[in-house]
Amino acid sequence: MSLKKLTIKAVAAAFGLTATAAMALTCGTPTADGKMCNGTAFQYGGTFNPNVGESGGFGGASSCTATKTPVVFIHGNGDNATSWDVPSFQVPGYTKAPNSVYQEFKAAGYKDCELFGVTYLSSSERESPQLNYHTPSKYAIIKNFIEKVKTYTGKSQVDVITHSLGVTMAMSTMDYYGYWSNIRRFINIAGGLKGLDSCMYVGYANPYATTCGSQNWYNGWIYGFYPDGGSGLNPFTSEQVSMGNKFEAQWAPNAKFYTIYAGQKDEIMCATISNYSTCGNSPLLSTNYTNVKSQLNVGAGSSAQSVNWDWSSGWSANVMGGDTDGVGHFHARANTGKIQVNMLTTECTGTACAAGYTYGPVSLP
Repeated sequence: MSLKKLTIKAVAAAFGLTATAAMALTCGTPTADGKMCNGTAFQYGGTFNPNVGESGGFGGASSCTATKTPVVFIHGNGDNATSWDVPSFQVPGYTKAPNSVYQEFKAAGYKDCELFGVTYLSSSERESPQLNYHTPSKYAIIKNFIEKVKTYTGKSQVDVITHSLGVTMAMSTMDYYGYWSNIRRFINIAGGLKGLDSCMYVGYANPYATTCGSQNWYNGWIYGFYPDGGSGLNPFTSEQVSMGNKFEAQWAPNAKFYTIYAGQKDEIMCATISNYSTCGNSPLLSTNYTNVKSQLNVGAGSSAQSVNWDWSSGWSANVMGGDTDGVGHFHARANTGKIQVNMLTTECTGTACAAGYTYGPVSLP
């Protein structure tokens, strides 16, 4: 038979190879620490081209019809959308997760026209994570990107998977626009809902570390990660005020909420002397609401060092934490694709959402 008449799959089989479907997202070259990707900024397929002010993104495919609820991935601080394809990390004593988050969704039957990601930070903003904070200009990018996904797929709702800064950026987007009815399920991975205790050292109004700021006096929708602590400086990170991010599920009674976090293994949360014993609990949603379905601690390896990290110097290269030898702030995203799929495709609650996850420890709060 002529090779011209063979399918790609048949050709691969003839040479003893395994054929895999082309993906709409590729990581490119991971960063030296293996936590992020540097793939091509724009990886859109088919006719999907949102053009909403984003600095990159992925999703869409030719000759593809969405049947599942589309998923929108929202990255964290200093990061970009391609990092949802960063390779997993092998935790000592456990098997290595075989797939990146993106690949895990593809393995679960999701199509390229059902998986989307947006880069809402510019290249200069990604290079200075200590200066990024919540602001309506970013809310507009996220909301309009989701609108484009809905139009492209013909679906009335999306599922949202968020990490780090992307968690609270997405929550504030939904609040700012009254947009929660468009969200079916929401996964919070290592979000600073109650702020970052690692911000206590630099203060709430440090111009060299604006990511740690309090609520802006002139525009209440602008805020950073300074913990409120009952002082009234930042109601978004408050544990007393109803508008605090930990109480977000009350505003979306028809959406289902899930949390994945690394506890004291999280080096972004816990590079601090202040409140060190509880620093890793910031991602936890209030359990006052029945639509909070599962919150899982997947932290593994070393605990973050109890030191005062000066955010004005940028990322902490020296505070260690679970990501050095287990699961911390970034591996809580990269290693848990199996859990994320369960949360979106089943009616799981509690530890049942970790069914099939054998790549590290899992516990309830």
